[in-house]
Amino acid sequence: MSDELRNLKRRVTIARDAPGVTCGASRHVNAIALTMAAGRPVHDLPQDMAASMLAVLESLWKARAELARLKGAMGAGDSHD
Repeated sequence: MSDELRNLKRRVTIARDAPGVTCGASRHVNAIALTMAAGRPVHDLPQDMAASMLAVLESLWKARAELARLKGAMGAGDSHD
């Protein structure tokens, strides 16, 4: 296993174990990734894997949009023009 993959797995484990940051879809995607990283075949149905991946992407993109909105709101009053 490459150092990059080992580092990613470590970082995911740390993030996953934080309180309130996981859901069934993200745990499913994590299990798929760990299985694939170990070089083992994944036996889940492709539609089930796709549904979990799409749910995780939706959550990720919504979280990024909310962070951008919050950063914009915080920075709006900082202008010294």
